[in-house]
Amino acid sequence: MLRTFPLLHVQSTTVAQPLAGTWITAGIGAPSNYPLTLTLGSAAAGSGYNDSLIFQPGDPVLLIEPNGTNFEIATVGSIGGIANTLTLIPGNGAPAGNTNPVTQFKHTSGAFGTGTFIMLGIDANSVFVQPADNNAGTYMYFGTAYNMTATFRCIMELPKVATGQNPYFFSSSILPGINPIRANELWVLGGSGNSSDAYRLSYSVL
Repeated sequence: MLRTFPLLHVQSTTVAQPLAGTWITAGIGAPSNYPLTLTLGSAAAGSGYNDSLIFQPGDPVLLIEPNGTNFEIATVGSIGGIANTLTLIPGNGAPAGNTNPVTQFKHTSGAFGTGTFIMLGIDANSVFVQPADNNAGTYMYFGTAYNMTATFRCIMELPKVATGQNPYFFSSSILPGINPIRANELWVLGGSGNSSDAYRLSYSVL
């Protein structure tokens, strides 16, 4: 199965963001034993319906603060559609309650760089990523850590191309084994002073 996404935008040249994910602007805070309805930030270009364009009901997701703390797993229970919201249930998909919390750590609602990141947590067999043509930044950087930079935990940098040119891309090809890549392993960072460049992304899932 090929899991595709909308055209996604980088948000910063100094704060890395999940390659497949966004941030939470409202609906999360103290640990909760009950389902949470979250409002999401707009990593997706165009409509900005990050709920239905990035996530699906039943998806495992990972919550992590921009500083790398309070990492935990939850599950998407339902999608809000045009409201750009989704509901979280416990990571094991079982009913929420005192012995089965939805979140066990404190998280933050807010703007990019403040709001908790919510990342797709599926396992995949391969990944394909390609910056859009006519991006402004000289490079777009891809890495494996929340605190990646152009020189730390960076696995590749892809240069810009002019409008109408075929952009450079990265493809992991098909790897041995069943889905050895986890979507939340990968992060992206804008480059050369530009914080709104776009990229395309897809995962192959066996």
